[in-house]
Amino acid sequence: MKTRDRLEVAGATDPGCVRKNNEDNFAVEPDLGLLVVADGMGGHSSGEVASDISCRTIVDYARKMLGGEKTMVPEGGTPGLTPRGRQLEFFVKSANAMIYEKGRAFPKDAGMGTTVVAALVDAKSMTVAHVGDSRLYLWRRGELTQLTEDHSLVGEQVKRGQLTADEAARSSLQNILTRALGAEKDVKVDVAEHPLFPGDLVLLATDGLSKMVVDAEVAAVIAAEREPQKIVDVLISKSRAAGGVDNISVVAAKVPAAGEGGGVRNLVSRLFGR
Repeated sequence: MKTRDRLEVAGATDPGCVRKNNEDNFAVEPDLGLLVVADGMGGHSSGEVASDISCRTIVDYARKMLGGEKTMVPEGGTPGLTPRGRQLEFFVKSANAMIYEKGRAFPKDAGMGTTVVAALVDAKSMTVAHVGDSRLYLWRRGELTQLTEDHSLVGEQVKRGQLTADEAARSSLQNILTRALGAEKDVKVDVAEHPLFPGDLVLLATDGLSKMVVDAEVAAVIAAEREPQKIVDVLISKSRAAGGVDNISVVAAKVPAAGEGGGVRNLVSRLFGR
């Protein structure tokens, strides 16, 4: 799949090797440049419900506010955000409200919640919003950088210098979140803007990937594979091969390299539909 700016995008989810139920969900909307990954939690099937509500709500609001003839920007929001940042924050906060209210209305869903990481991307920039420990990475010129901070107990300990990243990866407390959608009536959403350059690759993933595959190996897969769908498939396979203790969801978007989809080729495509 390709966005209007010719970014190639792909995504997939897998239950892993241990859990029968898949509480992850993801969404890819190429026409909007929207990417979403969510990791649900809760008893019975409630985690799956929460992550599904998260993805569907974000997509629904994005279609209403970005997909029409006129783009709509919500009032209010965190001061200092760009219009696109305000939009994405609003989408995520709306998902939080939907999950919270459903949890209150239906006893079987009480206490359900989900992580979420969402991005609006084009060929030059990206806006990212996240809550929880699902991650967004940027691969650029052979280097992989985690652009989101984990809203988890061990994430906070790493931030304060109480744990190293390696110690956090081995900690038995890594599943304890400090922030999630649906836990409270309102939620703080981290929103950030990042530039994108030709050849960059954006990767969104639940912790089913990061628990099983170290960042260096993720970077090696991206370097070895050209197509986002192949990258997604290989990373999920590696997560399963390493034990697959959790559900695994991965979404990737690649910015065309210099010369791809531009210049004479782009002109010919527009004129002759090739």
